[in-house]
Parts: sequence; C-alpha cells; structure tokens
Amino acid sequence: MSCNLIPSNEILLRDQQHASRIFGDDDFRLTPKYKFLFHVAFGINPAAVKSPELIERYKNEINLMVKSVKLPDIDIQTQTFNQYNRKKIIQSSTKSFGAITIKFHDDNMGLINLLWQNYYSYYYADPISATKPGAYARNAMLNADHITAPYGLDNGSSSNFFTYIKIYQMARHQYVSYTLHNPIISRWTHDQLSYEDKGFHDNTVSIEYEAVSYGAGMITPGNPEGFGLDHYDQTPSPLTKGPSNDLNINNVSNIVLQPVSNIVNQINNAQNSMNLPISGTLGVINKTLSTINAGVSGINNVVFPTIKTASNVVATVRKLF
Repeated sequence: MSCNLIPSNEILLRDQQHASRIFGDDDFRLTPKYKFLFHVAFGINPAAVKSPELIERYKNEINLMVKSVKLPDIDIQTQTFNQYNRKKIIQSSTKSFGAITIKFHDDNMGLINLLWQNYYSYYYADPISATKPGAYARNAMLNADHITAPYGLDNGSSSNFFTYIKIYQMARHQYVSYTLHNPIISRWTHDQLSYEDKGFHDNTVSIEYEAVSYGAGMITPGNPEGFGLDHYDQTPSPLTKGPSNDLNINNVSNIVLQPVSNIVNQINNAQNSMNLPISGTLGVINKTLSTINAGVSGINNVVFPTIKTASNVVATVRKLF
C-alpha cells in the first residue's frame, strides 16, 4: 500500500468535480444565467407620440433606462373530471398572461417621465382637459354648454402606443427573446420622495399584453434591438490573461505580508529617531519579516529587546508562532 504525501510547503486547491463537470464543460454551456444580463426594447408607434424626438433621438436611451423587468407568466386554465372513477385533467380555456413589472430609472433629463406623459396624453384626454379653464368646475356637469373639453378615453386614439415590448436575456454571446404583443400599461407608479432617503428614484410600471412569442439569436451590435449602439463602451478591455504561474502561493504570501513589513519599517524608523535613555540595540524590531519561504502562517525572525540591566539591552530572537 502506497501513499502519496503532499509536501507541507505546497497548497493545492481542488474544485468539486461534479459541479465542475456540469457547469464548466463545453464552454460553460449549462452554467446558470446571470440575472443582470438583459436588455429591453420598446416598439413605439410614431403616430402616437406628441414629442417626435422621443423616437428620433431617444429611442435607444429609453431601453437603457430599464432598471429591472419581470419575465412573463403564462397560466393554463385546466379542469379535472372523473372518467370511470379515474381523474382526467383537461385544458378548459385559453391561456392567460400575468402582468409583468418594469422598473425605470427616473433620469435627470426626465426622459422616462416624458415617455409616460406621451402615453398618458395619447390614450386619455384628462391631462390636456385639466389645463383648460372651467373643465373641472363644479357646474361643468349641468348641461352641454358647460362641457367644453373631452374626458377619459374620448381622445381619438385608435391604435396602440406600444406595438410590442421585447425582453432579451443574454448569455455566451447569444440571446433568447420574449416579445409581448399589444402591451398596455395597467399601472404606473411614481416612487416616494423623502428627505431621509438617499436612494435613487424610479418608476414602476405594470404591463398587460395579449400574446407572447419567443425568439433566439446571436448578439451583434444592434441585435438585440438597440443594444451596443448608444453610450456603449467600444474600447477593448486592458485585462489580459497572464502566465499560468502568476497566481501561486508565493505571490499570495507577498500580498499578505507586504503590509506587515511596511508597518515594521515604520516602527523602526520612528524608534531609531528617538533618544533612548539607556544603551541598547536601536529599534524595537531589528529585522523585518523573512523571505516568503518562511511561510504565510507565522512571522519568523522578529527581534524584541529584553532588558537585562538598566545599562544593558540584549535583543533576542523570538518566534511568535
């Protein structure tokens, strides 16, 4: 029976083989996706906006202001019947889609606020009518002569403001997409303001939709829609992979022990500059840390003064560990 002994001065780091083979094989093919790798694109109807620059200049920037997004939920309606005393589950009705939630950053320019104003004033007449004198006066309900402005959905909107919303989930230079067809905002929530809160302000939006479809593809500039174009950093990263032996125990030891060595030198410099009342070896510590070969676990060759008599100071080597 033989036994392979690992030298005491070697540290071997081993991974968990099962997890490594599942998540590391084949270029990380089965590694779970990160939640922060996503992109959202909004299909805005040009005929529905009152501010043309919203599409002409800021369309891609609207996509970048998404803080978080909930992927769609799909509920299948089922019923359970007895078939000769045996349970049988059937699909009883068409599927229903749960509303998704999107959080937008409330930017300093007010771009997302402008998006909401265009949406609100397109479907509903109230934000425009409210600015007209007498539109909300108490006598505006008496007869037709007092009703001078349209209200509610009486705004002439005949097509959708959003034709679609696409959510892209990305990983390994590829994406899968979730397209929401004919989306409608069912709730827009402005965040709370507070003097004691130092956090960022955002807007929370609930979206309902009529159908969802899926897609997939390779990531390129502009695909996903609007991705990698505006404000995208095109500069290659300066980070490079170094030699395989760059990160070893000696380098780790240097990183750990260097701050301690600096402190030792500062103490020696301070003590050597003082006038000692008795003779002896100058400095509380005469030797700094030994070379890295001494090991990470202890501080070797550290010298402390030991007082023998009032006129004789002898420095003795003590091992602290």
